[in-house]
Amino acid sequence: MKKITGIFFLIGLLAASLFTINASSNIGFNTSGAPGEGSCAACHAGSVNPDNLGSINIWINGNNTNGTYTPDSIYHIEVISAHPGIKKFGFALNARYQGQEFVNAGTFLYDVDSSILVSDYVTHTQYSHSGNTLKTWKFKWKAPANPLGQKITFYAAGVMANNDSNSTGDKVYTDSISLFSNTSNIYESVKKAAIEVAKREFDWVITSSYPIQEIKLYTLNGQEVSTNITKISNDTYSLQVNSKEIGINLLKVQTERGIWAAKLLNQ
Repeated sequence: MKKITGIFFLIGLLAASLFTINASSNIGFNTSGAPGEGSCAACHAGSVNPDNLGSINIWINGNNTNGTYTPDSIYHIEVISAHPGIKKFGFALNARYQGQEFVNAGTFLYDVDSSILVSDYVTHTQYSHSGNTLKTWKFKWKAPANPLGQKITFYAAGVMANNDSNSTGDKVYTDSISLFSNTSNIYESVKKAAIEVAKREFDWVITSSYPIQEIKLYTLNGQEVSTNITKISNDTYSLQVNSKEIGINLLKVQTERGIWAAKLLNQ
């Protein structure tokens, strides 16, 4: 999964680590890693995209690759943050027109999820940072009725906190997705490294553009699910889930480009 060099985060309450940050006091700051809009290094004095263990992924209407949008339409956005062993997570996300700093693109909307705060960007609340290896936030975005440009990019950054009661040693990971207006003939999608998951009768087949290093499956509460994983090739695996594990699970696939996470419905 691709990484971007910019990073964000909540600037305030520096004396506390992520688990005590009150995000509500920071609404208005745009520090998600969008070009020219700041860094979270002053608050979380750790590394940016330091390794392949963690990741933050943006999903728009169930897709985590570049695509198109229809003006004045509403889209479901899901941010999935992942890191082995981490129990404290945070994120911020905004949307920007190409080449226009600090210019909001579209409008973020509250959903049924009370774990996020919405302004000209989206972030977690002080009560929604706990997780177990994985953390997910959901909200909606309404595309602008009269876009100021063809390309809109969503920038997100996530902090994986080591929970040591200070701001040092935390890790920051970043992600971005671009959408292009489908009302114009101008279209310039950039293909990203993709992971595909296909359901067969008795298993799931997972295929990656890069060699797969690890596959894990978790319940929505973060408990690891027992699985039978068979390597078909360097980039293709078969995943058979225990028949007792019925319901929605979170799949984590790690490659040299980072962690990719998504939901699977095991029936």
